[in-house]
Amino acid sequence: MIPAWIDAMQDVWRTISGNGFQTVNAPYLIKHADYPTALDPAKLMTEPIALSMIAETKFQYSAGGPNIGFYQGVTEFHVAPNVEHGLLPSLMQWPGLIVVAAATHLNLGGLVEHFALQDRDDQISGPMELQYGDENPHWGFIVYWEVKENVNTAITVAAGD
Repeated sequence: MIPAWIDAMQDVWRTISGNGFQTVNAPYLIKHADYPTALDPAKLMTEPIALSMIAETKFQYSAGGPNIGFYQGVTEFHVAPNVEHGLLPSLMQWPGLIVVAAATHLNLGGLVEHFALQDRDDQISGPMELQYGDENPHWGFIVYWEVKENVNTAITVAAGD
């Protein structure tokens, strides 16, 4: 279920480094529950942040199994302090960095059967204007991903009632 792998996905985003920054801050949702209530946009060029959330959950189960969990979600990458157009050249590296990170961690270290960007035209949207809380709008990306997980040990199906 989600608590078993969501922080591992955040670890994937932490592997991203690029021109102007060493690593992405990707707060955990379970281990430390250090999801921020606000961001400091002034730090985003050197300390970008990836905030992930579940958007949809679906389960398939039967008495004969297998029992499968399907999850779709989004990760917001907040990567620049404002929406000045002069920052756009520095943002062109992000789609490539994101897809490489996702593609090199297809099963989140063996925790899930499948982790990938969703099959949709806007897998990675942006650069686009993002705002988190009350801070000023800034450049970022929205990444749409999916996870498929075997939940046989988490869901017990009982036939008859």
